[in-house]
Amino acid sequence: MNEIAPMKKKLLSLYLLLAFSCFTFGQMDYSDVEFRSFIYKYKEAEPRTTELGIEKELLAEIVALLGHDIYTKEEQEEIVYKTWLALAKPKVFDYVFKDFAVSSNKNWGSENANGEIVLEPNPYLTDWTVSDDEYPYFQLALNKILEYFQLMTYGDDAESVASSFNELLITKDFKFSSPKDDDWAYSYIESVNTELEKEGLVALVTKGYYNIIVCDLKNKDQLTTLFEKFKWELVQP
Repeated sequence: MNEIAPMKKKLLSLYLLLAFSCFTFGQMDYSDVEFRSFIYKYKEAEPRTTELGIEKELLAEIVALLGHDIYTKEEQEEIVYKTWLALAKPKVFDYVFKDFAVSSNKNWGSENANGEIVLEPNPYLTDWTVSDDEYPYFQLALNKILEYFQLMTYGDDAESVASSFNELLITKDFKFSSPKDDDWAYSYIESVNTELEKEGLVALVTKGYYNIIVCDLKNKDQLTTLFEKFKWELVQP
């Protein structure tokens, strides 16, 4: 495994500054996009947050623990602000952060069978509308935003897990051993954790969902407790 050298850290910081500026101020090209909703009626009620113990400070703790060596304080605050608005007021979020709401959905830019790019105009409000209750929506919205900022990734088999570590900013420059033929998601993460431990890090996965984060070993228990607020069980394979 290669440690990130001081010069690499400076270059990564510059890359993140430029990338974050694009996240915040970039304008998409909508010339080939058709916005069309298949939702007959959106939910009018907003998600319960405070009533369920979900507060902005909770998100601030999660982002700080995952991004303290990656994003500046101001960038962390921007991530928290977006995430909180998405959780608490999805309709407002889709309106205020139109570009971000669309681009943080993985289907952005993908064509259908007719060669058309057709997108839901209110993606987060739609997720909220079709959710049975708050927790599935909270999990989905938090996952989308953390994944967009490369603080969370996904892998449900050994090969996809291996590639997913390249998508996390904290591990993008690490070189891990390749999966064995008989590896599966958890067994491969377990082998990766033996390498991460040398760096004071650990990979955790949301049980049953295969969302992966990497954090400082010392923050493992705190993050596990924070994620429990979203009814997500973080485990160390």
